[in-house]
Amino acid sequence: MSTLPPGSIYISGDVKGSVLVSGSHNIIIQADQVLLWAAQAARQMGNDPARMLRILAVLAAPVYDPEQPDALPTPLDVKQEWHELGQAIRESRAPILLARMIPPTLDFLCRALSLRAEAQAELPHIFHFSGHAWSGGLLLEDELGQVHRATTEEILEALQSLPHPLDLVVLNGCESAADAHSVAQALVDAGLARAAVGHTQRVYDPEAVRFAGRLYAELTDGFPLREAVARAQRAVTTHKVLLLGDADLRFERFTGGEPWIDTRQPSFFFGRGPELVDIADALAHPPKIILISGLPAIGKSSLALEVVRRNSWRFPGGVAFAEGPRPEESRRGTAESLLNQLAEALAMRPEPARVAEALWLYTSQQPTLLVLDNLEALPPEEQQQLRHFLARLDGESAALLLGRGRLTILEDLPCARPISLHEGIGVDAAFLYALRLARQEKKVPLDSQQVREIAQAADGHPRLIELIIAQAGWRDVAALLREVRERHGAFQEQLDALYDWSARLLEERGELEAWKALRFFPGGVAPELLLWAAAGKKGTLALQAAGLADFDPVLQTWRWHSTVGTYALRHWPLGKDEGRLRLSALLPSWTEWLKGLPPEISDRAFRLETQQANLESILNEAAHLPAKPLRSLLQALHRTLPDPDKTLALRPFEERVYRTWAERATEGADRAEALGMLGYALSALGRREEALQATQQAV
Repeated sequence: MSTLPPGSIYISGDVKGSVLVSGSHNIIIQADQVLLWAAQAARQMGNDPARMLRILAVLAAPVYDPEQPDALPTPLDVKQEWHELGQAIRESRAPILLARMIPPTLDFLCRALSLRAEAQAELPHIFHFSGHAWSGGLLLEDELGQVHRATTEEILEALQSLPHPLDLVVLNGCESAADAHSVAQALVDAGLARAAVGHTQRVYDPEAVRFAGRLYAELTDGFPLREAVARAQRAVTTHKVLLLGDADLRFERFTGGEPWIDTRQPSFFFGRGPELVDIADALAHPPKIILISGLPAIGKSSLALEVVRRNSWRFPGGVAFAEGPRPEESRRGTAESLLNQLAEALAMRPEPARVAEALWLYTSQQPTLLVLDNLEALPPEEQQQLRHFLARLDGESAALLLGRGRLTILEDLPCARPISLHEGIGVDAAFLYALRLARQEKKVPLDSQQVREIAQAADGHPRLIELIIAQAGWRDVAALLREVRERHGAFQEQLDALYDWSARLLEERGELEAWKALRFFPGGVAPELLLWAAAGKKGTLALQAAGLADFDPVLQTWRWHSTVGTYALRHWPLGKDEGRLRLSALLPSWTEWLKGLPPEISDRAFRLETQQANLESILNEAAHLPAKPLRSLLQALHRTLPDPDKTLALRPFEERVYRTWAERATEGADRAEALGMLGYALSALGRREEALQATQQAV
């Protein structure tokens, strides 16, 4: 088994699992030193790296594709893949040294295969790639974690300065050896690899992993490459793995001890691609303070941990973790406690009165990443003390700060970047996450449709998905899904557990009415003017402090997770008459908001689309609302909406607006104008007969 290398920092906390973070001032794992670092760690176990089969692995799993920003890149479960590959090597008990390159970029690969790496006598024998590929290249990552479509020509050009040919290249990607233009063939033809193994067509991830693990074990047993590939081929059922180059290649001289596997584990992480790229971009330009706020259990700590895994290479001074008390502990956190935890994580022993100064000196001299969690436990005066320390953060260091409510006291710092998590992880990512939990982790009998229903009901809230999937393991699935659909029973119990702290905080502040106000915005968004009208300015800020809602500067609106509204509906039901009375009171504010929209048609349409669900809820109750303020709202909508033939997304909504106006109009001219616009809207929808009828009525 592998052990922790010297100078590494092991961090854990309110996160999914824990992580070995590379770095401290004692050890810097740069790309051209990854195998040197691995060799040093292997020696500590009593192995001889010079007599071990050295494998450099690149596992590419980009999180965002700038060419397709609305689509989730096809995810790879690199955590499971790394586990299975390492397990196969451990079971072989062969003297194999397996190191992983972070980040998996073409530039870093060039450094890992450079003259400097050769001078350190730590060039790999085998380059192992795992990820997506196509017949003309490999899908790598850039330094921010985005998709980099590296073509065969680009890869060849980048590796031209390779000190000497690699013994073997194993490309565990679809079509990586499909034809003469593939990377496998090109590397052999260019003399950059003595041999290459790749796939001629699509390959299933589990089969590709089993193939590679078996291949390396067979090679260290002394079999020639041809026979090792043939034996490992049994793991692949869909096609013949292609071997190119020197099929008689042997790896016989390796007798250097037990296997050594890189301990820096990849993660099981889905979604949040834009946020990961945004944070990585910020960390690439230090100093930076990233302020991550959001709902309870929405994944703040998990996001921070993934940021650390992907970006720790930027901080050779180390990564230090500290956390305040959890909310259920009912005790105050202090800035002093957090700073002491950071100093201890960095193996510092300053005098108690000089902790902040010592940390400042350390971080100003060495790029260091500080991670502070559960900051909602800090009262304002302690947040102010933490601010004094962070205001001095400079050089190449950065900090990740996590809390449920917005840390507004820190946002005015020049290097602060607030990031709010009030949405789930996305429809596709939530489904894949729930599917993995159900089938691989919990082994519960859920089909794809049932899993998708759970992911959608939870609106991508990862913790809620976890809780429901867990219950599916010991409850009747049909009954559980019925409760999920109807939002009661187990589903409501889980919501209560998630939002108990937020509810108590609002109750202490006397602002529970603010939570009740959210029921009037079923779209999960509200313009500030409307939220102030419904909840009061003080109540709006209380919602923000409780981690329930936040302002989106891009959309220029307040937003919250759909389960926040579900919780409000279940806990504070209103009678029909009271609900309509409160909704009526908001009509003038809606009219005022509409009048203040920007004049540009595209901007107006975009703002209206974000509020469409809220406005439709008013139309649903139009028959029971007072005529005068409703008429003012409908006429304001008429002046604001683009012409029906100049919009696509708003056409059905416009038809409803004009039909409602026509039904409630009492004056002839008013009704005629409404019917004329209804005919226009119906015509744009292609409903010609109805449009003609409405127009005739208008005449």
